Amino acid sequence: MRRFNERAAALFGSDLIVRHGRIRAIDQPSDARLQGFIRAAVSGVSVRSEPVVITRKGYPCLIADVMPMTALGHDLFPGGDVLLYFTDLLNEPLLNEQLLSLTFKLTRAEARLASKLASGEGIRTASAELGISRETARTQLRAVFAKTGTRRQAELAALLSRLRKPSLH
Repeated sequence: MRRFNERAAALFGSDLIVRHGRIRAIDQPSDARLQGFIRAAVSGVSVRSEPVVITRKGYPCLIADVMPMTALGHDLFPGGDVLLYFTDLLNEPLLNEQLLSLTFKLTRAEARLASKLASGEGIRTASAELGISRETARTQLRAVFAKTGTRRQAELAALLSRLRKPSLH
């Protein structure tokens, strides 16, 4: 391991650590998978196509994956051949409301509601957090359904999940 950004640093602590310059998982089976994955990626022999699931306190909530560096990547991260990134399933950020607005022509209010619903919140919780009535939220949700071509919250969440970029921790 050479460098990591602030979001990656936030993952270190009780479940991930850096020991002797290497990222290690506290869970032993997860660490064995992670170390094998990193060795294969760094050696260039073959980068496995499936990511590594890291168990945290009994739950598979962290996913490690690797991306080969392109010429642009080498310019941004000199000295490396692969980029290891993590997806934290417990702390994924909300969808970018501006991206939602641009993609589906949603108003700011509709994009805020869609972002909350895509994160798994129900309409009651989302409306309370946004400071709007449930009726207003339902009206906005109907508009979101019409603009996205969806009919149910689960269908909307599945569609919007495709807009998520990997969390480059």
